[in-house]
Amino acid sequence: MKRRRLCVLWIALVLTSSGGVLRAAVAPSGSAPEGAPTTKSKAKAKAKATPPTATMPAARLESLRLALAGADDGAAIDAAATLGASGVAGARDPLIEILAAGATSARAQAALDALGQLSEAHLLGKEQTTFDLLDLYAGHRAPEVRRRAIKVLGSIADARAVPTLMERLGDAAPDVRAAAAEALAARRDTKAAKRMFALLKVGDAGVAGPLATIATPDLVPQIAELAGTIDDGIVATALGEYAKRTDVPDRLRVDVLRTIGRLSGAAATTALVEYVASVPAKDDRPSKREAQKLLDQRGTDQ
Repeated sequence: MKRRRLCVLWIALVLTSSGGVLRAAVAPSGSAPEGAPTTKSKAKAKAKATPPTATMPAARLESLRLALAGADDGAAIDAAATLGASGVAGARDPLIEILAAGATSARAQAALDALGQLSEAHLLGKEQTTFDLLDLYAGHRAPEVRRRAIKVLGSIADARAVPTLMERLGDAAPDVRAAAAEALAARRDTKAAKRMFALLKVGDAGVAGPLATIATPDLVPQIAELAGTIDDGIVATALGEYAKRTDVPDRLRVDVLRTIGRLSGAAATTALVEYVASVPAKDDRPSKREAQKLLDQRGTDQ
């Protein structure tokens, strides 16, 4: 694992010293103060404005924390899964603690998956310790750990993650490169398009979809020109995903679909089928008619 500015041992000591906070993190919220409005209409309005926060008894959280650090790998992995699915903000701390202390590959993967679930529920936050650990694990020796760390790191709405995501576009493992590309595409980081295109030029299928998400119109002809130099299926995937974007003018979609129609293989047919399926049934746009015509021609030629 590559060295980062924050030492893992130091993080572990910090987390250990804050154990009291960890155990109290999921205490149930207090009741409303006396004299608060109690009418049904105001209660309903409050419920809509403030969704109920999930809670977990402190004793239960402590038992899961102990299981994470225990000798039984299966129990540790189950504990991580329970914490990830809990929807409790305090579930983050024991997961961070086990990663900071150093975990086996299996436990690290389970903890990172759980952090990913918490991130999807907007419960991960942007704490420096969390960020530094994810950044550290993004350089782990095991590709599956790196991929999971990149996925979680990419879900954090923090510009600090971008340099690591860009760095991982050069990872030796295709799955890690794909995860980094997907994370950058989700951020609509157009600065990553140049590096993704360079990967596409050497036949990296994992960047085809993400590149299509952030590609500018001037890049589309360059993608089309790759036909015959790399697998046609990769070109078809990239162009097909681009055609499905809602911000693409329909006249440009027609040109893109015609290019796909000239490509060989099942991936090109799939791209045309998926485009037709993506258009609402009542929408009779020219590009939809063109895609259907190309599909009919492919059926006749076969």
